[in-house]
Amino acid sequence: MKRTLSTLILIAASASTAFASGSAEGSGFGLVTLAFLGFFALIIATQLLPGLTLFITGAKGIFGKGNKEAGSHR
Repeated sequence: MKRTLSTLILIAASASTAFASGSAEGSGFGLVTLAFLGFFALIIATQLLPGLTLFITGAKGIFGKGNKEAGSHR
C-alpha cells in the first residue's frame, strides 16, 4: 500500500511538469476565444447598468432625505 501510494505520487509529480510546458505553436488567442471573451464582456456590461441603477435608487431610498411625516404617504 505504501509503495503504491509513493508510485502514484511520483507519477503525478513527474506528469505535472509535462502538463505545464507550453509549445511554441498555438500561443496567443484565436478568433473564437476573443469572440467568447467579448460576448462575456458584453453580458457583464449590459447587466452593470440596471444593477447600478437599482443600487443607487435603493441607496437614495435608505439614506436620502424625504418627508418623514407619518401621514404623508400617497
